[in-house]
Amino acid sequence: MICGRLCDFEALGLDACGPAIQRAVAWIRTLPEEPVEGAVALEEGMHALVLRCPTFEQATGRFETHRRHVDLQYTLAGCEALEWAPRAVLTEDGAYHPEKDVLFYQAGFAAGRIVASPGYFSIFTPWDAHRGGIRSDPSCGEVLKLVVKIPVGDFIPFRPHE
Repeated sequence: MICGRLCDFEALGLDACGPAIQRAVAWIRTLPEEPVEGAVALEEGMHALVLRCPTFEQATGRFETHRRHVDLQYTLAGCEALEWAPRAVLTEDGAYHPEKDVLFYQAGFAAGRIVASPGYFSIFTPWDAHRGGIRSDPSCGEVLKLVVKIPVGDFIPFRPHE
């Protein structure tokens, strides 16, 4: 997992992750403050989801990973806590769903937690199990975020799931 402020993306050297992520970040920077919710086709193999989601006091969701995509998540409004764990330490909870590119895991050990507030991003590779929607502050009952799905082969540091 990689996280930080979007305004520091290049300073962190993350533009070296390839042209696809550079284009995704450039697109994010052109968004209005409150974009229309739903799916957005960006280019061949890459798309985004603009989501408004409630947050919960406890981590109620399952961890998930993806095989074909790297998630670039960006918070537009509100806030949420995101938990992360290496997928290898979790127990699968059902079969892989190729149509949605998702594999769920039972609740388990969280190696880390970040608070995603406006202007912050996080990147989850196929090796990073993640779950969000956790209320990090009593005033944050929902989060408006986007998730850009970048083909794993276009994300330079990593190679496709084996």
